[in-house]
Amino acid sequence: MCAKSVAAAILVVTAALLPVGCSRAVHGYLLSRQGGTEVLIPPGVKLPAKGALEVTLPHARKAPFPQTGCEIDRDPIVMQWRGDAAYIRVQPDSALLGFGEGSLGQQRLSLDPLQYINEFRGDLVALESNGCLHPGGSQALAAQIAERLPFPPFIAYLLRFGAFDLNQFIDLTPDFRLRVVYPVYSEESGSQTKEIKGVETVFYKIVSDQKDGRVRISQTPHRDSSQDSVATEKLAKQIASPFPRSFAYYRLFLKKGISSKEPVTLAIVLSSEDRKHLDDATKQLNSDTEASCRTIVSSSATCVIFPPLTGMNAEIRVKANGKDAYAEIGARVDQLIHELGSDDIPRSVQVRRLFDKRLVPIRVDADEKAIAALILMPGDVVSYR
Repeated sequence: MCAKSVAAAILVVTAALLPVGCSRAVHGYLLSRQGGTEVLIPPGVKLPAKGALEVTLPHARKAPFPQTGCEIDRDPIVMQWRGDAAYIRVQPDSALLGFGEGSLGQQRLSLDPLQYINEFRGDLVALESNGCLHPGGSQALAAQIAERLPFPPFIAYLLRFGAFDLNQFIDLTPDFRLRVVYPVYSEESGSQTKEIKGVETVFYKIVSDQKDGRVRISQTPHRDSSQDSVATEKLAKQIASPFPRSFAYYRLFLKKGISSKEPVTLAIVLSSEDRKHLDDATKQLNSDTEASCRTIVSSSATCVIFPPLTGMNAEIRVKANGKDAYAEIGARVDQLIHELGSDDIPRSVQVRRLFDKRLVPIRVDADEKAIAALILMPGDVVSYR
């Protein structure tokens, strides 16, 4: 995904918001142009406003939990706790996000939005290691915050799933499925010159164990193939599920590798039954300039590297014109429509998104074409004609 084109002009968003739970009225999101960038404003928020943005997230964690030491104070966002409820406050008149040179009023924006939101997301994950959140709780909390604060759509996406451009990995959750395209070689594949006769596309579902955020990855029955007559048994051995059968935490890396002729991108999946060992394995993998599993020395982590020329994508589930569909990481609405075979520009596009577990519409206050550039989230429902 490319962050430069999206984050080049991000400005501050501050607002006053009544605590969530005071009103059940939900009218929908508003995609609004604020100071040069599109901002997705959640239901109940009015912009611009002079006061601070305050959000209450009831039942944001499960007992037992420490009574102190669970706060996050990363200016301009402060998060505190009252029992199981999280209280989030964005400092008034301070930069929430910024990029390069810019200003809001008399204030200069000095924060890199990608770096800032990635570090804030890291703070949420760290709450699990010190017992402030149960395992897996940071993912749910990040999703709630991304849903409640008025962010540019791309920044909300990064808060929920991480900045791939910075981390070079994405944590695999049930929000995704994996699409793997394997090359199928001719019978002379043992020779020095391998000839690709076709490809085999295999899909893997990601299922949560519902307890601690760990998942299990397994192959789905559906398979798309495009190949000539290749031995079925040989193909079955090639595409046997490479993932451990037990529940674990998984990370997908796309690393540059060097083949005999040209650079290639290699897919690597790390997994471990606890986050600390996964973090340690991540550091070991990133310490080597070559894309390889050989640097992983921890016996508590598993490393799987896919063969060269194997394509892999993590896709989110959405709906388009009433049918299930899948979108790649960071895909926009217009990219989804194009992938589904529509080369014509639709006359109208409508999107509904989850808010408080309910689908609500996304309205646009200015250019109707802005909805086509919206970054998709899991569960989005797109209608067009």
